[in-house]
Amino acid sequence: MPKLMIYGATGYTGRMAAMNAKKLGLAFTIGGRTESILKILASSLNVTCCTLSLGDTSAIDTALDEITVLLNCAGPFMRTAEPLMRACLRTGTHYLDIAAELDSYELAETLDDEAKRANVMLLPGCGGSVAMLGCLSEHVLSAQTRPPARIDIALHVAGSMSRGSARSALENLTASTLVRQEGRLTQLPNGAGVVKFDFDDGNGAVDCFPITLPDLITIWRSTGVGNIRTYVCASGDAFPSQDLGSLPDGPTEEQMEAWPYHAAVVVTDARGKHSAAVLHTVNGYAFTAMASAEAARRVLEGEASSGFQTPVQVFGKDFVNIIPGSVVREG
Repeated sequence: MPKLMIYGATGYTGRMAAMNAKKLGLAFTIGGRTESILKILASSLNVTCCTLSLGDTSAIDTALDEITVLLNCAGPFMRTAEPLMRACLRTGTHYLDIAAELDSYELAETLDDEAKRANVMLLPGCGGSVAMLGCLSEHVLSAQTRPPARIDIALHVAGSMSRGSARSALENLTASTLVRQEGRLTQLPNGAGVVKFDFDDGNGAVDCFPITLPDLITIWRSTGVGNIRTYVCASGDAFPSQDLGSLPDGPTEEQMEAWPYHAAVVVTDARGKHSAAVLHTVNGYAFTAMASAEAARRVLEGEASSGFQTPVQVFGKDFVNIIPGSVVREG
C-alpha cells in the first residue's frame, strides 16, 4: 500500500509535487476535497485517491491509518494545517507541508511536545523559501569562527504568483511586520525600513522591504540566533493587484524558466563583522515541487526526528543543492 499521501494534489503546486513524486518512483496516493478532479489526476498518474473533508475527523484518521508521511499542499494553510497536523499526531503519521504562512509554524511550535511523545515529525515548509533560506543561512554559519549575533536575510521573488498563493497571501495580510529580537517575535522597530541587498545577479544592491516570513521561526529554531530580520525584493508581477479570480493557475514552464529566484544573507557576529552568501536557484514553484517530493522520499526512507523540525535540521545545509540549478556563493 502507498505510504505517502499528497493532500491538495490537484492544486497548482500540489500537482507539480505529485508529478515529481511519480518521477522519483514513490508509491503514493492523493487526497483532496473534490472527487471528480481527484479521479482525473489519479488516473493520469496511475495512483489511488481519496476524497476527504477536513471537518470529518474520523474519515481523516481512517485515511491516514496506513500512511507513513503526509505532504499537505492545500492552502490556505491557516485552514488545513491544524486538522491535518492533529490527525497525524493521532495516527502516528509524519506531517510535511509547503506553507509560507506563519500560522503553520507557530502551531508546530505549540504541538512540539505532543509530537515528540507521539514520535511524529512536524515539518512545515519542507520545500520553498524556508528550505532555501535555512540552507543558505547554515552555509554561512557553518563557516563562522565567532558566535553569530544577527541574521538578515532577503528573498528575491520573481514572476507572478499562482492563484492559490495569491489568495493565501491576501488572507494572511497583517498590519504589522515582525522581527526576531533578543529571541522574541516583536513588531518592527520604528524607523526600520528598506535595506539594500546584493543578490549577485548583475543588478548591484537593490531595495528590499521588511516582511514577516516563517524563517523568523525556523532559522531561529535551527540556529539559536536571537536577532533575525527577513526581507523581500519583488520583481515582475510577484504581487498581483488584479481580481484574483482572473489569475491563471500559475506560471507556465516557460515563465518559470525566465523567472529564477535569488536569496542573500548577511550574518553579523558580536564584534560587528559581516559574512555573506547568495543563493541562485530555480523559480520558487519549481523549487517547492521538487524539494517537497524529495523531502517526502527521504522521510519515507527514515530521515526523520520527532517534534517540530526544520528542513536544514533534518536534511542538512546541502539539501538545497539537490535542486538542479541551485548554486550557493559565499563571500
